[in-house]
Amino acid sequence: MKTLLTSLALGASVTGTAFAQATQPVAASPTAVPLVDALTLKETFSLFAKDGSNSSVAALDSTIGVKAIGLDWHITVPAYVSDSSGYGGLDVGTSWTALNAVDFIGSKTSLAIQGGLWMPIGSANYETTNLDPHLGLLVGFDWGKFNLAQSADWRFVGGSYYDPYLDRVSDDVATLVTNFDYALSETVSVGVDLTQKYVCSVGDGVVLLGPSVEWKAASNVTVGAGIGFPVWQQLAVENNCVANAAVSFKF
Repeated sequence: MKTLLTSLALGASVTGTAFAQATQPVAASPTAVPLVDALTLKETFSLFAKDGSNSSVAALDSTIGVKAIGLDWHITVPAYVSDSSGYGGLDVGTSWTALNAVDFIGSKTSLAIQGGLWMPIGSANYETTNLDPHLGLLVGFDWGKFNLAQSADWRFVGGSYYDPYLDRVSDDVATLVTNFDYALSETVSVGVDLTQKYVCSVGDGVVLLGPSVEWKAASNVTVGAGIGFPVWQQLAVENNCVANAAVSFKF
């Protein structure tokens, strides 16, 4: 601004070219990227109805997520109520978006690489006895009203841990979750979920299939629910069905 006023004051002694240079706009400073952004809180309640005389299990997973230094981070604490109540191993994980809304097979396609550590804590027979790393992928296809999400995760089990789908596990576990949904409106979508969990070395596992629904109650609040029925399982303690409900908040 000072340069511009000086140029105007000199007036006749300044050529048109020099005046144009003096009035060039100053480039704006780049916007600072916040170190921490997009804080989220998600509460997921699940009820695992077991077969026969085995007691059902109620689970509450509390997840805090945050975006920091270009990665999505989360901490999940599971709590359980059945014959006894307690909490399970703490999951500290992160994911990196390798592809974001890339045009592929007519969809906006995204790919994320995810991983983390299950901490050796817990109580009342729900504990994780060793530090268990896990690694996986998440792929998403967006065709407008139709969306497909596929995740895959491998947990390297060094000791043993409690899994409400599988009961006590002492071998590596592979988890695959498929969700296909259709947007009924801008706020409501319905879908079908396929959940697969396999105990890798012994061949045990469970596959559940069932409907789900999601409602964007507000710009920062999402509510969802679903139920899954076993289409195949080979377990010592089998599942009749698994129902869940979740609410997430963005801050």
